Amino acid sequence: MRKVIVFYSLIAMLLIIACSKSENEQITPNVPTGKMIKELTVNGITREYIIYVPENYNVTTAFPLLLSFHGLTSNMEFNYSYTSFDELAELENFIVVHPNGISNTWTVSANDDTDIDFIVSLLNQLEEDYNIESNRIYSTGMSMGGFFSFSLACRLSDRIAAVASVTGSMYQPAINNCSPVKPMPILQIHGTEDVIVQYSSVAGLLDFWTSHNNTDALPIISNIPDSDTGDGSTVERYEYLNGDNDVEVQHLKITGGGHEWPGFQGNMDINASEEVWSFVKAFDLNGKIE
Repeated sequence: MRKVIVFYSLIAMLLIIACSKSENEQITPNVPTGKMIKELTVNGITREYIIYVPENYNVTTAFPLLLSFHGLTSNMEFNYSYTSFDELAELENFIVVHPNGISNTWTVSANDDTDIDFIVSLLNQLEEDYNIESNRIYSTGMSMGGFFSFSLACRLSDRIAAVASVTGSMYQPAINNCSPVKPMPILQIHGTEDVIVQYSSVAGLLDFWTSHNNTDALPIISNIPDSDTGDGSTVERYEYLNGDNDVEVQHLKITGGGHEWPGFQGNMDINASEEVWSFVKAFDLNGKIE
């Protein structure tokens, strides 16, 4: 009989302790943080991606999401390494994901939905696994990853808030098939001596996006300080402002720059990763964040 009384006394004590906790002291689930490699099967194909979750992430606060795409012949690990978005994610409180392309490339044809389907499923999975700020999902990429980011801007503009391309571009067939459903903030970083993706292609994409976004026709042009005179290049910033929903189109023109990720290789006057995040974070699906 005494054992029964002691048992029920312990139960009562635990209930009192539980009830005494305030509503603000609820225990939140322990979610793994840091770098992780995960898989997702889409249309019968198993795909890989790297996700980096900042140490101070918790499920009670929604975090923005940045997708970062590697270039042709490259892969998610190399893109993770040279962009160093994980370091920025810790400072700025966002989640970054580096997907892996099939055979080290991305499909940018309007007639091939392989990678579009993958990204749609990936976004759905990420929003199920984490507390994602769904109106602040961004895309960036190097070279072919930049081309693919523009594909997302054209075809998934209801989910992608802003896009930044580094050495990627849009050729005329892609422009002809581009039908975003909203204004789209765009940052284009490109070197004039890029021998892989010619700088001459930049004019067409700037014309398209400034027209689509209804920005000022003439840009504000400013010089970036030439802090590294030994890198053989200089940078100008072109800002096309006052677009619909207050969106912007920006271009960082690297005179003398090649097919490289500034801050990692080539031009060292700017850090492409910092420029990307500084630009995209100012926007959500509704335009400029007030």
